[in-house]
Formats: sequence, structure tokens, C-alpha cells
Amino acid sequence: MVVPVLATEFEKTLAFDLRASWQARALVEAKGQTGMVLLSVLSHTYDEALMVVLPLVFPGYVEPSLPCLVSTGKVAKSGAVVADVIRKDRTLAKDQVVYPTELAMRDDFRRLADRLKLNDSDRIEMFKCVQRWVVADRRLDPTFDPKDPDAKRIVH
Repeated sequence: MVVPVLATEFEKTLAFDLRASWQARALVEAKGQTGMVLLSVLSHTYDEALMVVLPLVFPGYVEPSLPCLVSTGKVAKSGAVVADVIRKDRTLAKDQVVYPTELAMRDDFRRLADRLKLNDSDRIEMFKCVQRWVVADRRLDPTFDPKDPDAKRIVH
């Protein structure tokens, strides 16, 4: 089967554009814990698109290396950011601390954005993805009614 030259040129251009996106650049730059969290953040937001980007960024990519996150983030009652992790021995560990505080997570992604020299719109988009990844805040008391005149308790 002969592939039209125009189709292969289009594919090369598309691949180049995808590799130049902040998402692909961040995947290449992020290492260790940051990389593990970033992959989960991006898969939560860009589930199907990530299946195209990952093989372009990491040729031969099949599945994430272990340990890897298998849930979205949650803020625990202690204030730590936690998520479910599949360990190297392929066991599931629920609610493992990923960052000791929300500020630690924010600062980690801020440093990543600085290293990538993201423009304002890409930086905002990245932080919106991180914000959407944290789906629950267990510090909040669901029975707390701020309109209640007797509500003088502190939520934290």
C-alpha cells in the first residue's frame, strides 16, 4: 500500500505540534514524584488525547512505570494531598501521601512551569488541570452551616 506524501507530511507536522505542547514538554521534564502526579493529572483531564501524546513523547510507551497513581487526588483531614498508588510489587495502596500540603503541590508545579518557561495561558491551563485533579477536600465538615448563629466551630 502506498501512503500519500501529503498524509505523511501532515502526520509529521501533527507530531511536531504535539511534542511542542506544554503537556508533552511537561511530561519530558517532570521526573520522580512530579512526573507520577503529572501523568495522573493529564490522564484525568486529557484521557484519550494522552494515548496519542505518550507514544510520541516516549517511543515504545506501553504503560506507566511503577509505582504509579491510579486515582485522582484528595486533600486528607491532615491537609496532605493523597491518592491511590500501585506499588512496584503491583499491590494497591489507598490514600498514600503524595504531597504533605497543598502548598507543597502548588510549589512543585510552579517550579515545573518555571523550568518549562510556560506563558501565562499555558500556566493557567496547567494549574486548572491540577485543580480539577484534586476532587475532594476531606478537611471540610459537610454538616457545617455558616448561616447557623451557633456555628462557632473551626472547620480545620
